[in-house]
Amino acid sequence: MAAIYKDRWQIELLFKALKQNLRIKTFVGTTPNALHIQIWTALIAMLILRYLQLRARFRWSLSNLVRSCA
Repeated sequence: MAAIYKDRWQIELLFKALKQNLRIKTFVGTTPNALHIQIWTALIAMLILRYLQLRARFRWSLSNLVRSCA
């Protein structure tokens, strides 16, 4: 039971990061395919931003980097 809760908590942290960093408040589509596309797109965006954060000369926080790219 504890392992299931731990896995669930990791998923909650992922969605929290997506909402905070990419300003996603709700999902546009409701079908399973639409949700998959939106989640994968958000994950790819997070990866690109993380890569840019690591490559930047200045040590920007991820939230500042998102604001500067928007």
